[in-house]
Amino acid sequence: MSKRSPKSVEEKCEILQLYLSHKQSLSQLTKTYQVSDYAIRHWMKRYESDGVEGLREKHTWKRYSKALKEQAVQDYLDGKESTYDICQRYEISSRSVLSRWIKEYTSSKG
Repeated sequence: MSKRSPKSVEEKCEILQLYLSHKQSLSQLTKTYQVSDYAIRHWMKRYESDGVEGLREKHTWKRYSKALKEQAVQDYLDGKESTYDICQRYEISSRSVLSRWIKEYTSSKG
């Protein structure tokens, strides 16, 4: 699983159906499809909130206000929620985006 191999929307749906129908465990799916358990859970959340459309790759940059960035970072520093939950609440595209903001914020305060 060290090399990213993008999955099509159809493959993601197939994996989620196998998981939801209890035909395969999360562990079995990660081995069979060579995808992380985090990815499957992430797809599940996106599928639950946006349906099949949530499983499509996005190829556009999303802009975030300074206030949103600061609030998300502050919530993380205050220990209010996990990075995953903060990304969900503020509709941040990925945890790596939030991690970069945290790093920038904490390095500028030091």
